[in-house]
Amino acid sequence: MERIFVTTIGYMRERWQLAFPAASLVSTIAEADGLNSSVPTSLWLDIGVIAPESRLSSIVAASSLGCPVVVMTGVPKEDEAFAALNAGVRGYCHVKAASEQLLEIALVVENSGLWMPTGLMQRLLAVSTRILPPSAPDIPQLNSLTSRESMVAERVAHGASNREIAEALEISERTVK
Repeated sequence: MERIFVTTIGYMRERWQLAFPAASLVSTIAEADGLNSSVPTSLWLDIGVIAPESRLSSIVAASSLGCPVVVMTGVPKEDEAFAALNAGVRGYCHVKAASEQLLEIALVVENSGLWMPTGLMQRLLAVSTRILPPSAPDIPQLNSLTSRESMVAERVAHGASNREIAEALEISERTVK
């Protein structure tokens, strides 16, 4: 997997280099798109160096490239994290995350997972439990059927028609229905 870091600082941070010695560095999302690599790629976007009013559009542009995107920031914020997730990113982390953590993030997002700092993930889960639809009504269980209903159900399961069931059980077709 090729990793491309998008940042305007002009160099790979030491932690990034330790985690991904073969990673590429570009200064714009357009440059990342221009690489046209046939190798699967993940994009690591440093938004800490992007003006706050331009961050979301940059995140959307990165997500539109069709590869897993990890957004890195100097000050992780809940609203920014959720906006990034809504824009399609797979990961959100601190720009100075430890190299071991970067490797963990890469493993998760490059295998279709979602990675966020623990506190943000806990808040996301808490919010999701509040917005989940109520559970479906109870479905009657087979053991709540009478013996006669069970006989009909068994024959239906074997593909018998209503008429065949009615004849076999000596009941009317209307009763079978």
